[in-house]
Formats: sequence, C-alpha cells, structure tokens
Amino acid sequence: MTEGTLRRRPACESAARTCPEHSGVTPGVMILPEAVGGSLPLAVVAYRDDIAGRQPGTHTGPFRGNQPTMAAGMATLAHVRGHRLVERAATIGSRMLSQLRGIVDEFLSIREVCGGGLMIGLELVTSAASDAAASTSPGPTHDPRQAAPELAAAVQRECLCRGLIAGLGGRRMSVVRLLPPLTISDEQASAVLERLPDTLTAAPRGSTRQHLGDPTPQAHHPLHSHPDHAEQAR
Repeated sequence: MTEGTLRRRPACESAARTCPEHSGVTPGVMILPEAVGGSLPLAVVAYRDDIAGRQPGTHTGPFRGNQPTMAAGMATLAHVRGHRLVERAATIGSRMLSQLRGIVDEFLSIREVCGGGLMIGLELVTSAASDAAASTSPGPTHDPRQAAPELAAAVQRECLCRGLIAGLGGRRMSVVRLLPPLTISDEQASAVLERLPDTLTAAPRGSTRQHLGDPTPQAHHPLHSHPDHAEQAR
C-alpha cells in the first residue's frame, strides 16, 4: 500500500455537509471555503501536524488579519460542533440516499444515485436505449444510455415548481444535485423525498419541449430562467 497526502477542496462540502468521516478517509490537507464563514469571505486550511510547513503565527498572506470574518468562522464551527451537525448530516443523508436509491428501478432515466452526508446526486440518462444497442454491449456492465442534460434541466425546473431547490453538475450537467441545509428537519427531508419522484415523472414533457426548440416556458415555471438559484441550497 502506497502512502500519500490526500488534499481536498470541497467547495460544496464545507462545514460538515459531507465530512471525510462519512467515507472513512482521513485527508492530509483540507481546504474549507465558503460556508465556514457563515456568508462572509473566509476559508480554512487544515492539515496534519506531521506535514505542517509553517509555525503558528507565520506570515501567510495579506488578508490573514480579518478579525470579524474569523470571529464569524469560529462561531460557525462552534454551532456545527454544538449542534452535532456532522452526525446529523450523516444520519439524515443516509436516510435520503437509501430512499432515493429505492426508486432507481422505477425510472429508467436514473443511472445512479450517489453521495455522502447532505450532498446527493442523481445522474440522469436517456431512457430510450434500444434492445439492439443493449445486445451489442461488450460486457454485462455496459450501459448504452447517454447523459441527459436537457432532462436534468427539466427536473430542476419541476423541482422549483414544487418548492425544491436543486443544482446541476457533472461533466455534462446531467446530475441533479441535492444540497439541503445542514439544519433541514425530518419533515422537510420527507417532503423532498415525496416530491422528487413527481419531478422525474413530469420532467420528460418539459425536456421534450425544450429539445424540440420551443423557447416558450410553461406558465407554471416562474423561475425557469434562473438555474443559478439552485446554488442557494447551502
């Protein structure tokens, strides 16, 4: 087994959303941006003592003395620890993952549901894989379905119509990302799990409409043109 230093820069994973403990990995260096500052500009660089290259108090940059922001960061971390949000994210995230994986067989458009803690993704693909394509597959694990970014965008719009905020990610923007707040309640998590299958059922119509080149949005999509709103789910 080769030893090395694992560096992580989890922009969406900051402050307990999905900690290394959830996967059993202990990184050598972690960079925690964004959420750790409680909306103020702050990032934390954490590393093991055995790879530390500087002593406490060493000059590291011109912005190291922002006391109000650092106070906000300390308050954020204290809140995370005091309210056991790491454990909370692991527990409720495991529940959501389990239930979402349970609907994979119901929707051919879902290739995989994956994630850890309160960072979950549904990879969407075309569901019209022909028997001929499947019969020419080189092995049992081959999946002829292709990434479906239009369908993912349609699911995102249907989520907004139902009061859910979802993001898009992946190499071709075909992954629907769920990044609920760390303070999400059991009732709110249940609402997400109840409404998401409806979005998958309704979305193919919106996806076909967009694919055919009709730019006219449906009347019940008031936020269809603002997918960036999904990034507010932190």
